[in-house]
Amino acid sequence: MRLAAEVARAAGNVLLQPTTLAPCTALGSCQRALIAGGRDPTATRAAVDQLTQRAPSLAIDIAGQDRHVNGLRAIRRRRYDVVCVLLTGEGFTREKMLAVLAGAPVSLAYGANGRWYEIRRPPVHPGSGKWWARLTLALLLCALYFRICAGLLVMDSLRRLVPSPHPSQAVRRNGSRRVTFVVPTYNQQNMMDFCLPPLLAEAGDEHRIIVVDDASSDDTAEYVRRNYPSVGLVRLARNRGFAGAVRAGIAASDTPFFSLINTDVKVRKGFLAALMPHFERADTFAVCSRIELPRGSHMETGNVAPAWSGLLEPYHVPPTEPGPILYAGGASSVYDRAKYEALRGFETLYRPLYFEDIELGYRAWRRGWRSLFEPQASVWHERRAWIGKRFGDAYANETFLKNSLLFVWKNVRDRGLLAQHLAYVCARLASEILRGEGTMARAVLRAGPLSGWVMLKRWAEYRRGDLPDRKIMDLARSPAAQRLAEAGAR
Repeated sequence: MRLAAEVARAAGNVLLQPTTLAPCTALGSCQRALIAGGRDPTATRAAVDQLTQRAPSLAIDIAGQDRHVNGLRAIRRRRYDVVCVLLTGEGFTREKMLAVLAGAPVSLAYGANGRWYEIRRPPVHPGSGKWWARLTLALLLCALYFRICAGLLVMDSLRRLVPSPHPSQAVRRNGSRRVTFVVPTYNQQNMMDFCLPPLLAEAGDEHRIIVVDDASSDDTAEYVRRNYPSVGLVRLARNRGFAGAVRAGIAASDTPFFSLINTDVKVRKGFLAALMPHFERADTFAVCSRIELPRGSHMETGNVAPAWSGLLEPYHVPPTEPGPILYAGGASSVYDRAKYEALRGFETLYRPLYFEDIELGYRAWRRGWRSLFEPQASVWHERRAWIGKRFGDAYANETFLKNSLLFVWKNVRDRGLLAQHLAYVCARLASEILRGEGTMARAVLRAGPLSGWVMLKRWAEYRRGDLPDRKIMDLARSPAAQRLAEAGAR
């Protein structure tokens, strides 16, 4: 029964498309709205306020409070123009389900994070040959994906028959606090003057800086050698992606700690002084600083918490206080090198970008090693200043989705979460293909050829930690994220 509920919940998540209460939602012409699923009066009040601000004449009923909103027949009889589902709490409550089935022209959802979503449904036009062709493609991809997930479950069953020694939690580390700043770069000569001067001021005479030129086709390496002679330089003969470049930089260092800094990141004064005291605790793996974005955006803060919708979806919460986080971002963090080497470093499977740092932090939590957030240290991040230019946002987003699939195949062991994952991917494949979209389909086709290699890595990971997936997601939340989760549960 629990697996069935989790499958239904995960499949429901694919209906949500991020949106805003802009004129395109046609709220201005709506007269009657229904809000359902509210267990948190604060979220209910916030949703009501935003809807009435956009459409002052909107009459709003709240399911569970208004007596005349009782049952699907009564809801449909009132002919609501808008239904709004509050995403506070787990799964679909009765009121939420009735609202989704109400058949209103505008269907919205309001998240505990204050974001709005449009509830979308795949079109049903079974009369056309194109529709049947799309349906056939969706079924074939779903069958392929079911085969991959079934392989994961069979492998897990076999792996449990093979005894594995409990991994040692103790690692040796000398008393030094020296840090090597590792800066991977590819064709980013124009960013060197942005990144390196504040980094040199922070490093001083005690710490080191190594720039890793990932086989750039411009003269980045010569520019660094000519203008920053005190900076170490590693030149790679071929492009290895983020993980490969970082591995090369760490191998060239000799300090017990290293810090990963992107070229589009400017380190603020006092960065190390705020981060290094956290390593007094033996179970600290990495510490991330506060990330400042242009125009005060909180899209990325460094204070990152885990969410699960069928895929692992890290989200950022306001950077107000220190605490545990899911992972320390590979652009603005300090890592314990001994623990990093015990984890065998960054996974190169995810090249060219994304998910290397997420998976490393997840594997550290599996061993019981914490990643922490410290808001007193900060960096300025020109977000996607390079990624957007080299890859384009569409390709970068698709790559993130492909690597999300690979992450689940390699790391997630909980059978309930795997059931959610299968339902989420299959439901999203069907809904996107029937609408004529292909983001998930392309991600599955790109990830599929790597499934055999990933399963071998999954087998090996069973020897390197045993903290359950749900326990990891519970522990890897800062106080701010815990309060947000508790408010949503109410």
